[in-house]
Amino acid sequence: MTCNNCVIKNEISLTSKYFCLKATGDGGTERTETPHCWTREQWQGWIERNPWLYIKDGCLGCKPCRDAKTLLLSGKSPGMNFASEWVNGAVGSTCKRTLAKKIYKHRDSASHQRSTEIAQQKQKEVLPKAILEINAALVQETTSSFRTAYAVAKERLAFKKMPPLMILQELNGAVIGNVHRSDHSCAEIVNHIATEMKKVVVKNIKEKNSRISLTVDESTVFGLAYMIVFIRCDVTGDGDVENIFLDLVELKEGKDASSIYDALRQSLKTAGLDDDFLQKNLISIAADGASVLTGCKSGVITRFKSEFPKLKSIHCMAHRLELAVHDSIKSLTACNHFEIFISKLYSLFNQSHKLARLLKEVADELNVQILRIGEIFTIRWVASSFNTVRAVWKNYPALARHFQIESENTGNSDKVRKKFLGLLKYLSNASFVHDLACMKDVLRELQSLSLKLQKRETTIVQSYHHIKQTTEILNAMKSQGGKSAAKAQQGLSAGVFKGVNIVGDRAGKINRQQFYQAVVDNLTARMPADDLICILQPLEKSSWPEKREDLVLFGKTEVRTLAKLLGEPGREAVEEFRNYKLQGTLEGGTLKKLIIASNTYLATSAECERGFSAVNDTDRKTRNKLRAKSLSSLLFVDLNGPPLEIFNPAPYVMSWVKAGHRLSKSWVPGRKGKEAKPRPLLSVF
Repeated sequence: MTCNNCVIKNEISLTSKYFCLKATGDGGTERTETPHCWTREQWQGWIERNPWLYIKDGCLGCKPCRDAKTLLLSGKSPGMNFASEWVNGAVGSTCKRTLAKKIYKHRDSASHQRSTEIAQQKQKEVLPKAILEINAALVQETTSSFRTAYAVAKERLAFKKMPPLMILQELNGAVIGNVHRSDHSCAEIVNHIATEMKKVVVKNIKEKNSRISLTVDESTVFGLAYMIVFIRCDVTGDGDVENIFLDLVELKEGKDASSIYDALRQSLKTAGLDDDFLQKNLISIAADGASVLTGCKSGVITRFKSEFPKLKSIHCMAHRLELAVHDSIKSLTACNHFEIFISKLYSLFNQSHKLARLLKEVADELNVQILRIGEIFTIRWVASSFNTVRAVWKNYPALARHFQIESENTGNSDKVRKKFLGLLKYLSNASFVHDLACMKDVLRELQSLSLKLQKRETTIVQSYHHIKQTTEILNAMKSQGGKSAAKAQQGLSAGVFKGVNIVGDRAGKINRQQFYQAVVDNLTARMPADDLICILQPLEKSSWPEKREDLVLFGKTEVRTLAKLLGEPGREAVEEFRNYKLQGTLEGGTLKKLIIASNTYLATSAECERGFSAVNDTDRKTRNKLRAKSLSSLLFVDLNGPPLEIFNPAPYVMSWVKAGHRLSKSWVPGRKGKEAKPRPLLSVF
C-alpha cells in the first residue's frame, strides 16, 4: 500500500500512523518520523524554513520554548506564557491548514521570540550573566537550597533531613523557593555539586600536568562489594601534594582481579583521566597486599604494569607493619599465652553486660577510670592492640578486685567461682605483670610508628626513616626495657603492684630481649630499603653526608635514574641537583619536578581505610539504601569539599541552571496533600 504523495523517484514509502518506511533499494528500510497529516517532503520543507520545530510521537513542539521553560522566568512580560503544548511537543492536527496556522501563530508570539533570544544568549555563553542580572532574587533562593544540601552531605546526614531543614530556615525568616525541598532534590543537588567539583579537580590536574599515584582497596559494606579509589598529586603546581578521593564503585561483576581492573579503568576514564594522560603521569599504585590486587600473575597491579611499564607498585607500609607484629607474636609461645588471656578478658566483659556493669561499680569504688578492653592483634591497626593493653594496665586494680569478689560470691556456682579464682591467680602473677609491661612498652613504640606511617603528609622516604628510627629505639630498649617495665619492676620488688599483692613467677613468661629482637628482625625483613627508596632518598636533605667532599658526587646516579624513570632530562636534573647540594639554590624546573614526584609516591593505603570508615558512617543501617552514585557523590563532597562556611554555591547554581534545571522559585507547586489531623495534645502547647 502506498500513501499519498510518498512515491518519490521510484522509491516506495509505506506509512503506518506517523512513520514513513522508505524502501532503500538494497532490501532495507529507513524510518522517518513525520507529523500525522504531512508527507516526509512536506515535513522537510517546514523544518528548513522553521528550524526551531521538533517532532515527538507525530506531534510538533518548539525547541527554544522547551529549553527556556525553566530559565529566566522573571524576564517575562506581563501576560507572557509558555504554552505547555509547544514545550512538551503535543501540537497536532489532522488538517494541514490548521497545523500551519498554529505554527505561524506561535512563531509570531512574544513567548517564542523571548525563548529564541534566550537560546541565542545560551549559544553566546552569556546566559549565566543574564541570570545574575535578571533573576538575582531567584538565584539567591536557589543558592540557599544548594548550601543546605551541601551541609547535609558534609554532616553525613540522610537526604530526608533536607525538608525539615528547609522548613526551619523558612520559619527563621529566610526566603526559600518552592522547589528543591525534598530528599530527591537534595540527592540531585549533591550529585551535581560532586560532578562539577570532580570536573574542576581533574581539569586542574591536567592543566598543571601533575604526576599522580593511585591507591585502591575493596571491601564489603552491608553485603555489597565496593572499590574505593584515591589519587595523590600536586594540586597547585607548587609542590602542595595532597590525597584526593576520586570515586567509589560498586563491584557488580564480582571481586576478582579482572572485574576490579575493569571497574578501575572505567572509573578513571569516566573521571577524565584517559590513557594518554596516565601513560605520561601515572607513577605508582599502592595497595594493602591482598592477592587480588598484588598477585604477581594476574593481580590488578600486574595488569596495570603491563599497560604502564614505568609504573611502580607499593605494598602499604602500615599493613607491612601489622604483618611484622603478627610474625613476632607467633614466633614466641609466651606471647601466645598472653594473647589468649587478653582475649578471655575481652570475651568475658564484651559478652556479659552484667559483668561489665559490676566491673564499673568496682572501678568507681576504687576511683579508677575504667577503659574498654578490646581485642588484641586482630585485623585492626596496632594502635588498637596498644589501647587494649593500656586498658588492662589502667583497669588492673579494678579487675583484680572484681575477680576476687566474684570468686568469693556464694551466689555463683562452684564452676563460676573457680573460673574467677583462676583469672585472679593469673592476673596477680608476677610473670603476667612482667609480660603486660613488656608488651605495653613495645606496642607504644609500634603505635607511634603506625600513626606516623598513616599521616597524609608522610612520604615514602620519611616512612623508611621512621621505621629505621623505631628499630634503633627497640634495640636500645632490649636490655633495660621502657617506662612501663621500670614501673612494673618497682612494684614487683615490693610485692605489690597497684595495690594488688603479687604472687611468685610462673614458667613461660616473655623473654624481653628475645621479644624485642624478634620485632626488630621482622620489621627489617618486612620493610627493607627497596630500589625505589634508594632512588628517592638522595632528594631528602636529612640523608645527605656531612662532609662536603662526600656531598659533591652524592646521589648523582640516583637522580639520573629517577629522571629517566619520569621522562625528564637526566643531565639537567644532575646539574640542578649539584647546585642544590653545594649552593643551596633550587634553580630550574627539572629538579623541582623530581622532588614533587618523590613526594607523590604513596607510602601507605591508609587513605582507603579512612575512606571506608567514612562509607560506613555515611551509609548507615538507619538510613535508606544508597545507590553507588549517590554514595560516591556524598563522599566526594564530604572528603574533598571546602568547609561549609567558605563554600561558594554560586558557580554550581550557574552550571545547574545552564544544564536546564529549575530555579528554586521557577514554578508554583500543585495542590498539597491532605494534612494529618493534629493531635489533641498539641492544643495544650
